[in-house]
Amino acid sequence: MTKVLVALLFALPLAASAQVDASIIPDDAPDWYSMEDAISLAQADDRLLFVYGYASWCGYCARFDTEVLTDDTVQAYLNENYAPVRLDIEGRDSLQFFDARVTGRDLGGAMGITGTPTHVFVDTDGSLITKMPGFVDPETFLFALEYIKEEAYETTAFDRFVVARRTGLSLEQSMGDLVAPPRTAPAPSQ
Repeated sequence: MTKVLVALLFALPLAASAQVDASIIPDDAPDWYSMEDAISLAQADDRLLFVYGYASWCGYCARFDTEVLTDDTVQAYLNENYAPVRLDIEGRDSLQFFDARVTGRDLGGAMGITGTPTHVFVDTDGSLITKMPGFVDPETFLFALEYIKEEAYETTAFDRFVVARRTGLSLEQSMGDLVAPPRTAPAPSQ
């Protein structure tokens, strides 16, 4: 009986992971572009390039596809402000990334993608702005999209940006909420 339970404990994760295929794009996903088309669109419309680094076996990628990228608000903001492209970080097909011809695997490595999902933000000249690894909920992802598009990263930490958005305060007002007031020394007792 113990051997059967141990065998089941090892088989269940394998069976569950065999069902994951993050290369399947949900019907209500954003408008994904090829790398070449995304770069052209970004340059023509002064958008940022959003590179979604995934792997077909990645459970969090499949979850991100269905729980975050299908969110109507996230999708509207992404499609309006970014040129989104999916990058299979294990892909061996050749693609054009600005002046370089590379595979998805090589580009993922060059972008420093070491885990999936990883979201990479690229300027219209091909320079990396930043990357955000891991799964996040739709609200946090929308904040990240806004943070990058509005270039708030140049002056404000992401956590302060989120506080400002959640409270409806300006960035200057929200910064006061995060900074402790100066401490005054108690008056000496006599």
